[in-house]
Amino acid sequence: MVRPLRAIQPEDDGVVDDPKVTLEGKDLWEKFHKLGTEMVITKSGRQMFPQMKFRVSGLDSKAKYILLLDIVAADDYRYKFHNSRWMVAGKADPEMPKRMYIHPDSPSTGEQWMQKVVSFHKLKLTNNISDKHGFVSTVRSYQHILYY
Repeated sequence: MVRPLRAIQPEDDGVVDDPKVTLEGKDLWEKFHKLGTEMVITKSGRQMFPQMKFRVSGLDSKAKYILLLDIVAADDYRYKFHNSRWMVAGKADPEMPKRMYIHPDSPSTGEQWMQKVVSFHKLKLTNNISDKHGFVSTVRSYQHILYY
């Protein structure tokens, strides 16, 4: 005997899961963006400045979340500093496989993430494509980092 299939109805347990993330120190990031600030990235890795700090809200307080950071190239160009400004100097090197940086406190509950500013202060950027330390690899020799 075959029973008819029924759709499983979601339980309405009052849980709200509508994640929102806001950048802390947005004014400083905007100032850096206007100036066209460049970060020199090395094989040993360099910490980002300004630091990546966020405030998170709208999470289910009891659910566990993994926070990760994915850095995406702003464009496909290589830049050089000439006559006091950044100029396009050709096409960038091909992108390497993506490496996302998982926040070291992951996984944590929504309540834990929302109670304080989430800082990625341990994040380092490197141009070492065979990095074994979990740094985020960015291989372009004139990596132009735009701050949003």
